[in-house]
Amino acid sequence: MNPCQVCETATKNKCSNCNQVSYCSVQHQKQDWKAHKSQCYPFKIAQNELLGRHLVATRNIKPYEIVIKEAPLMRGPSQISAPVCMGCLNCIEPNDHITCDKCGWPLCGPECHALDEHRAECQLTQERGQKVNVQEFNGPHPLYTCVSTVRCLLIGETNPANAAKFKQLETLEQTRRGSNQWKADLASIGQFIPKFFRTQKFSEEEIMRAVGALQINGHEVPTSDPPHVAVFYTASFTENSCVPNLAKSFNKHGHCMLWAPKEIKKNSHLSICYSDAVWGTADRQRHLMQTKLFKCSCERCLDVTELGTNYSALKCEDRKCPGLLLPIKADDWHGSWRCRECQKQVQRKYVDGILERASQDIQSMEKTAENGFKYLKHYEKWLPTQHYHLSEVKILQVQLIAKDQQELMILSDEHLQLKLKYAKELIELYETLAPCEVRMLGTLCFELHSAISENTRRIALQSNLSPREMLEESLLYVEKCVNYLQYESDIFVEGHILKQAKINRDALRMVIRIS
Repeated sequence: MNPCQVCETATKNKCSNCNQVSYCSVQHQKQDWKAHKSQCYPFKIAQNELLGRHLVATRNIKPYEIVIKEAPLMRGPSQISAPVCMGCLNCIEPNDHITCDKCGWPLCGPECHALDEHRAECQLTQERGQKVNVQEFNGPHPLYTCVSTVRCLLIGETNPANAAKFKQLETLEQTRRGSNQWKADLASIGQFIPKFFRTQKFSEEEIMRAVGALQINGHEVPTSDPPHVAVFYTASFTENSCVPNLAKSFNKHGHCMLWAPKEIKKNSHLSICYSDAVWGTADRQRHLMQTKLFKCSCERCLDVTELGTNYSALKCEDRKCPGLLLPIKADDWHGSWRCRECQKQVQRKYVDGILERASQDIQSMEKTAENGFKYLKHYEKWLPTQHYHLSEVKILQVQLIAKDQQELMILSDEHLQLKLKYAKELIELYETLAPCEVRMLGTLCFELHSAISENTRRIALQSNLSPREMLEESLLYVEKCVNYLQYESDIFVEGHILKQAKINRDALRMVIRIS
């Protein structure tokens, strides 16, 4: 029994959404809704010494349920950015933009002049007494390195409602201080801001804490071109896992949505991947240490087989042995590797040589289906079928082998079967390894659905029958596509795929009903 939030009468009834606040009646719940609404989430903020603040589910969260939806506390250009509009943060052309009449920073047009985002650097530049004059538009511009930090420093003046929340965010200033990254940031931002803006308004410590808050809590937001960085409050409390339980989507306004592709059990910790879940473990750990200053110990990182997928393994150096090479120690990907079958050891130098060549060849390869086939045939000598380099090329192949429905209809049977094979393998792999990479999974499901539909059409023409099982399989994957992409805005390619997937899904349902 808990006290009613309104009248304190003992009751067993709790808010069904957050499972944290009690009400003795529907009337009292409605009466308190205005006050309770801002805290009504299916999780609570917990804290311990190891994780700091983190989110714990207060009830079972259903598949596809939105858990968090929030606007950013602050958004601005990435630390490394070519000149962009200071209002909408989209790229600008050298001969097709205006400058702010107060400060000189570039804008794409008059409609962006009055946007709140621009107030911080506009104000500080006016106080400087000299307008900014951006002349170079090709490649990263040094002035833009500091803009988002300035917006964080002035958030108390430009958005007081968000300032208190921003101050609560982790900066890891003591951990970062003295590192190579910290020293580089001190030179390019910490010492640059007072000198360029001619101000003593901020101390070195204040500037470096703002830099830390951005680097530790910043999210890349793809709603602008190029993507910008944004900081969110509640989302910043999600912990890292390389097999997370929350997917991340953005609406056209740049608001963040964290949602559950699968059911999340009550008392589970809510997590996102701070790195890139499709990278191998060594690359993820290196990135996390450089950018977030910690070594991940999630279930995937502690398992050298990466949940049985052998995603980062190499084939044994002995071509006669069917075994796979993996690190001897799960916590040391830079040490010696050993074959799981014949126990032969190799030094990391041998591993690095293969991986560096495989990576460089992907980067330099002209992206055609024919080149993709050559790459796969060549590197299958050293890499197992589910290795991350081979998987990266297979993702390209699924998209390059017939780019639209017309190409699909004239595709050779051999290449159609390869498209089917690669797509099925990839979906099975990433639903195990990266189940929250919803844009990639949704796109793969649509490609597989299209290939199955074309294969079904060919079989039906040959036999004059309608293979119901294949129609149902095609429907299964287009429904998966809709589920994975359901929160993608139509400003993204995935949003357009979603629209077509819904049309195809409804048509398939009708065909199956009448067949």
